[in-house]
Amino acid sequence: MASEKDNMLKNRIVTALILAPIIVLAILVDHPWLFALVWGIVIAVCAWEWSNLAGLVSIPVRGVFVAVCVGIMASYQGWAGEALDWLAWPVVAWWFLISILLRRIPAKLLEIQYPLGVKLAIGFFVLVTSWILMVWTQHNMGGLQTLYLFLLIWLADVAAYFTGKQWGVNKLAPEISPGKTVEGLYGALLAGVLFAVVTAIALYVASVGTFTHFEAFAAIDFIVLSAVTVLISVVGDLFESLVKRIRGVKDSGIILPGHGGLLDRVDSLIAAVSVFYAGSQQLGIFFQ
Repeated sequence: MASEKDNMLKNRIVTALILAPIIVLAILVDHPWLFALVWGIVIAVCAWEWSNLAGLVSIPVRGVFVAVCVGIMASYQGWAGEALDWLAWPVVAWWFLISILLRRIPAKLLEIQYPLGVKLAIGFFVLVTSWILMVWTQHNMGGLQTLYLFLLIWLADVAAYFTGKQWGVNKLAPEISPGKTVEGLYGALLAGVLFAVVTAIALYVASVGTFTHFEAFAAIDFIVLSAVTVLISVVGDLFESLVKRIRGVKDSGIILPGHGGLLDRVDSLIAAVSVFYAGSQQLGIFFQ
């Protein structure tokens, strides 16, 4: 058993080392459509995996669902600019609603018979809006702030994994995801807050944008926003676990050795981007 876990961890590390440079390069290269393309490919693969989780078994029909998602993303030519500047808030409301439901009625959520159309509509809404909001983050706030979001969630995910493995005792949501613990959540939050503090100090030292004059309230806002972003990222992870449990599968796919499906790796980011984008805009937090 220990050897199997060690091999799984090794596969996760190797896969991350291969994928991370591609994502980081796409974020930092000063060409927003490169990032939009790379993130769009990620979301397209997630749409394929979601179609299976929703219950579609026919390959052509699953392809239609992916094509609809890709078609909406491909048609993006600025149509979602200021006219849809409010878009982040319904998405934020969705994830806060899901967090309440997961906390209050997890067993009930597993018992409900969800119509196929509802599951597909939810997948379309969650995936396409995450693409739009991530592209907006990179375009409106710059590569550094987008990279911060990715690193924040990756770091929190790693901290939750190792903290839960080492000290995890109390189950966070046993009906939905027995492996996740309260201690793991605390580890993720602590890592996220520490990373936010270090970043705030670094921005002050470098005199980059937001904290040029190191206003205390701006720094506190940034740290609190980072903590809330981490919390919502955990909700995204639990939500995907709920969907997988309803479908009766362990992973969303098999595309990534040691990770399962691509959706298994970006579910946290898909949820977190809405809060991070809306909060940054509302609080006036801009690195560049």
